[in-house]
Amino acid sequence: MLNHKLNSLGTASIPRLILTFSVPAIVSMVIESLYNIVDRYFVGQGVGYLGIAGITLCFPISLFIMALSMIIGVGANTLFSIRLGEQKYEQAKIILNNALLLLILMALFSFVFGQIFMEPLLRSFGASEETLPYATSYMRIILCGAIFQTITPGMNHFIRSMGHPKTAMIRNIIGAGCNVFFDWLFIMKFHWGIEGAAYATILSQFIASIFVISFFFKKNTPIKLGFRYMRLKLPFVRKIFLLGLPPSLMQICNSLMNVVLNNSLAYYGMKSTYQSGDLAISAFGIINSVAMLLVMPLLGFIQGIQPLIGYNFGAKKFARVRKLLKLPLVYGTSIMLLIWLFVQTFAEHLVAPFSGGNQDLTNLASSGMRLWLFGIPMIAVGALSANFFQGTGKPGRAIIQNLMRQVFLLIPMILLMAYIFGLKGVFLAAPIADTGAAILGIVLLYKELKKMPHNDFETHTALNKKS
Repeated sequence: MLNHKLNSLGTASIPRLILTFSVPAIVSMVIESLYNIVDRYFVGQGVGYLGIAGITLCFPISLFIMALSMIIGVGANTLFSIRLGEQKYEQAKIILNNALLLLILMALFSFVFGQIFMEPLLRSFGASEETLPYATSYMRIILCGAIFQTITPGMNHFIRSMGHPKTAMIRNIIGAGCNVFFDWLFIMKFHWGIEGAAYATILSQFIASIFVISFFFKKNTPIKLGFRYMRLKLPFVRKIFLLGLPPSLMQICNSLMNVVLNNSLAYYGMKSTYQSGDLAISAFGIINSVAMLLVMPLLGFIQGIQPLIGYNFGAKKFARVRKLLKLPLVYGTSIMLLIWLFVQTFAEHLVAPFSGGNQDLTNLASSGMRLWLFGIPMIAVGALSANFFQGTGKPGRAIIQNLMRQVFLLIPMILLMAYIFGLKGVFLAAPIADTGAAILGIVLLYKELKKMPHNDFETHTALNKKS
């Protein structure tokens, strides 16, 4: 018999469900962001700004691995949640097991591809002769743990969808806690440099993945892993890739954006008063680390409600779907307004711990952060729109929403604004892209909500007419 926690997704109080699912998701997303943040903090203290620049140059590759993980993890989880809402539990079991095998295959592909094309990729990302040794040393080790980078976040989605968000959160906390300890041990005590940061990351992810996988073999887990269900079923695989493409495409585009961004920072950083492309790349590495920590609570909040949207949409409880959209929009925008005020007021204090006492790095990172995150209140609308269409099985609209910011707006704006304003223009591109993506999100959501029945009575009436 199905665990009663699954049934509560369609019956319990919506504000309580949002709180129950979003708080652990927020904590999990923040914890995930700590991997990069902690690495950059200890590298900044123990190696210097060239080490931070080296890690930043590796970020497009890390994003690509994350994108492959999201294709499977998010795509399969979306389909999984919808099947749970439809009470098709045997299909849900096949989806879960197919997802694990696909995550392993994606990790193996990432390892082989990354090791073969490592150096030319990093050079195309803007690596100089000074930063290339740091970047290659770090990335070759990270790729050895690619399987743990895909399994942990990918399978954690299913733990939340089966009504155990706190369990998913605890597993992320374990991984992040280990990462902090190993970073301190390997960099500050053993003096392993940037290699120590890489070893700390893969070792902590390995430990987290053990705890994640163990959940699916517990007695009280409603849907378990089983080898006989891992044989790939092409109809499910096709649907998983189709549903997972929108969020993963965002990460792929984010990877491409980071390539354009790093090259722009390297070029215009040399032409700036700082006369250093490596310093500019390092500054953005700090900005990105802090930005991830500030934005991840919103993304976790929105991600936490996706299984709720998917379940209720699958169960045709559209009145609940509307409420699940409205409340996070209000809460998310309010949170981002407070974060905007915090960034504009305390930017120097946010970046100083990463700069290792380098005043030029602190000045450039703080001024760049104020510009880059100026449009942060707009992020909630675009992210919620993409998540809503993802959760309701409409990948086409989710793809459009995700592409708008990263491809159609941000990349052209980086090139255009940098050409006009130099290094300052690189940072000005982000708020323009955030605003444009928010406008598109409002339009798409408005059109979708107009077509959706307002209450369950209208839904049942429409179904009866069709029958």
